[in-house]
Amino acid sequence: MSKKRIIAIIIAIVIVVGGIVMSSISAFVTTMFNDSSSTAMDPFTEKIEKEGDSSKRIAHLTLNGEILEGTGGGLFGESGYNHESFLKQLDNVKKDDTIKGMLLTVNTPGGGTYPSDEIYEKIKEIKQKNKKVYVHMESMAASGGYYISAPADKIYAGPQSMTGSIGVIMSSVDYSELQKNLGIKQNVIKSGDHKDILSSSREMTSEERSILQSVLDDSFDRFVNIVKDGRDMPENKVRKLADGRIYSAQQAKSNGLIDEIGYEDKTIKALQKDIKSKDAEVFEYTEGGGFFSSFSDMKMSVSNFTDSFKDIKSVINNDTKTEPMYLYEG
Repeated sequence: MSKKRIIAIIIAIVIVVGGIVMSSISAFVTTMFNDSSSTAMDPFTEKIEKEGDSSKRIAHLTLNGEILEGTGGGLFGESGYNHESFLKQLDNVKKDDTIKGMLLTVNTPGGGTYPSDEIYEKIKEIKQKNKKVYVHMESMAASGGYYISAPADKIYAGPQSMTGSIGVIMSSVDYSELQKNLGIKQNVIKSGDHKDILSSSREMTSEERSILQSVLDDSFDRFVNIVKDGRDMPENKVRKLADGRIYSAQQAKSNGLIDEIGYEDKTIKALQKDIKSKDAEVFEYTEGGGFFSSFSDMKMSVSNFTDSFKDIKSVINNDTKTEPMYLYEG
């Protein structure tokens, strides 16, 4: 038996055994958490940032990290963003009648088209409740970060913020030459010519490229319309700006993608004035502490490790899970 085959068998055994162990741990922790949290009324507590009028409040939400579905970016990922938690916070803002405005601090290169659109729709629902929504951009609010910012009543950005990158991207890796050099062949049985359209084991055909481009064009058109409606901007101007490039805060203000340049305190003051309450209480949501929080953290850690394990397995197995992204790749 060749060394390559022995190594492949060892890797396969590690993956299978590791997958069983991690799945068992994840299931155990999930069960304990679900049973324990059934008595918890709300996973969030409110932390006051600025004392003031509690009948006219401003909810301060922060989106930091790549916009991904689920509860985190994985063991080896850089994102600490929790999509499920963030959507629940947006729901709380929508339902709470004492909240008259929302400040959304954004620091993200964007992310998945689907979770970005979920956030967009939640923000639209909040606005339909006659609540003001202001966005403050920190270091970066690009692509999906701009997508979710576009419906805001006002967009502020710091002097050194970067934004824009309006567009969609999809990419995959072609391992075919490497597999050829290693003497590895993949047997594919498929029901249609394009079932393995993003296979990493062969070159993409021109027809397949056209098919995928048509999918991206639909997502891009939606992005353009969202910017057009949110910024009250002619479509031809949006398309001219939407060539994928990023803009400085100064450029973005000049071309109409943001309203003002300033820091968070300036944004809050403007929002307080807009809701006609210069003394409005400002608060943020924090994860509830104690017993339930500990189980939540444990569940998230196991979930992140399992996701990372699956990512490694996916690379080894040459699986392709490429999807359209509203993401700035710098």
